[in-house]
Amino acid sequence: MGLFDRFKKRNEEPKPAPSPHSLPSVCYGIAYFILPHYAFEDCEKIIGMFTDAQASLGPFLYLMGCQVQKIEPVHEDARKLQPHHGQLDYAHDYFVVEYPTPPPIDLSGIDPTQIMEGPAPVLAPYFSALLRHRETKEVSYYALGQAPIGGGTTLRSVTPEGKNCNLGPGPEPTLEAFLDRLRNRE
Repeated sequence: MGLFDRFKKRNEEPKPAPSPHSLPSVCYGIAYFILPHYAFEDCEKIIGMFTDAQASLGPFLYLMGCQVQKIEPVHEDARKLQPHHGQLDYAHDYFVVEYPTPPPIDLSGIDPTQIMEGPAPVLAPYFSALLRHRETKEVSYYALGQAPIGGGTTLRSVTPEGKNCNLGPGPEPTLEAFLDRLRNRE
């Protein structure tokens, strides 16, 4: 076997399948890093995608998330992110990404030192929302994700500076419950 035959053989070997945990991790990156960046740095572009290119928004965000994590995209996963937009209340519009339901997680019975030894568990999001005031154009950003204990949810906000803030227990992981909570966020 010659030198070039060795390279050829390596290229013919099948690539490993993506980790079943890749999608929750990609969604986490989208919810807490990619979308907040667009919300605060390029709001018109992302809102334009929600309103004018809604069918391509989920795949666009998914591919961005895969690029950031340097993982191979899975074609079927790209369509699992669903955008929603509308009027939240008398003053705000909402732009929400609905993520695929993540696998259940409950860290209540696990020793914290064991968590640190293995791969970190991903507390995946169910939804993330960009809220924009119609008159002032002021933007706020929220995410509803998995709670680490008890199988519930946690409501979080991300500030323009990138600070991820825990706002406490969240509602059930449905779009209407999330929007209701955002309407009553004050």
